[in-house]
Amino acid sequence: MTRNRARKQAVRAAAGEGGYARTARMHAEGSRAILTADVQRNAVQAFHQAGWPTESDGFPEGGQWSAYAGPVWSLLSRPGTGDTDAHPDDADHHDLTITPAFTFIAPPISINTGEAMVLEASGDTPPQELVSQVSAAVARARESEIAKLVNDAQCAICGDSYPARYLLAPTAAQELTVCPSCAFDGDLFGGYNPVRLAYDIDHLCFEELAMPAGWAAVAALLACAGGTAFAERLSDAGVLAAPGAHWSDLSQLWIWLPPHARPAALDGLGAGAGLARVVESVEAAHPDLRERFRAQLAEELEQEPGEDSRDYLVEQLWPAVIAYAVALATQEQERPGHRPPWHVLSDSFEPGTLAGHFRQIGSSLDAHDLGVCFTLEVGLQVVAEALGWDTQH
Repeated sequence: MTRNRARKQAVRAAAGEGGYARTARMHAEGSRAILTADVQRNAVQAFHQAGWPTESDGFPEGGQWSAYAGPVWSLLSRPGTGDTDAHPDDADHHDLTITPAFTFIAPPISINTGEAMVLEASGDTPPQELVSQVSAAVARARESEIAKLVNDAQCAICGDSYPARYLLAPTAAQELTVCPSCAFDGDLFGGYNPVRLAYDIDHLCFEELAMPAGWAAVAALLACAGGTAFAERLSDAGVLAAPGAHWSDLSQLWIWLPPHARPAALDGLGAGAGLARVVESVEAAHPDLRERFRAQLAEELEQEPGEDSRDYLVEQLWPAVIAYAVALATQEQERPGHRPPWHVLSDSFEPGTLAGHFRQIGSSLDAHDLGVCFTLEVGLQVVAEALGWDTQH
């Protein structure tokens, strides 16, 4: 009796407010009833556990559930002619024995660019298998979209060729557009506009499945340096679009991973992952990585063993260092006919340019302090070498 009563209460809660007739009918259907609320929750949880940034509404709208996982928009609904104004688990309006179905779309905002990927899957697909199917489909779609790209413009700093829409303006001079490797180059002067740059990066993240992987690294650096102050400035910027969640939560920043030769540290991850999971995976595989960084830095500074000196590792920027290493390695693999993007290691981090951006985003970091550039340049080299990537060619 107690167990039956508990089951009735659980079914009623899952279906939303309603009369006893609906609850009784659902209970009578027993195990044959499939609740979309359960299917949605289990799927979102599986993507989250796999390292994908996830966002979801806590309620269905128009008869379907909506969620976002990395670069994918997910829709879950129950096929049929039921009332779309009713909750999809409302037995008075839907046949709850019908298996719901997923539709996955990438990019998540495809109004202007079109849908690069549409994948349909049954709602009874095991959640882990669902993640694998979506990851494989996203990887195929990105590869296909990259193959279609036409490089019709050049970075104003390094001269490398890119599609014009993938070059962004980090300064007030909107005609001065650059690639991810040159966003903080020393040849950029004054009028820094990180707010507009952030919104332009968001545009690529949400609307362009083939965006250069390196722009995620630029976003990571701005988010790490600015913290909550930059997130607040973006929210107060007065533009129509809301800023991406990754500006206030780095775990929500999607990092595209190398599609082919991938280091063991990134095994088990799909086409990409949230930055927090990427950092976690790299550090789990190389637990002494920060100490190796410190040793390399001491050598660069020609410090004597045991010398008491400042620790130039800026902890606040460590996720950005890993983001740069992984994102640039991905970009190199995805653009095999082009110059590798590692020229960011030479002089593309310039204290004056970084300081200009940091002031604009409300950062507490002083980019004129050598610690910032040393963290980025030396740390990036150490991480890339640990993961087996040659940055010297």
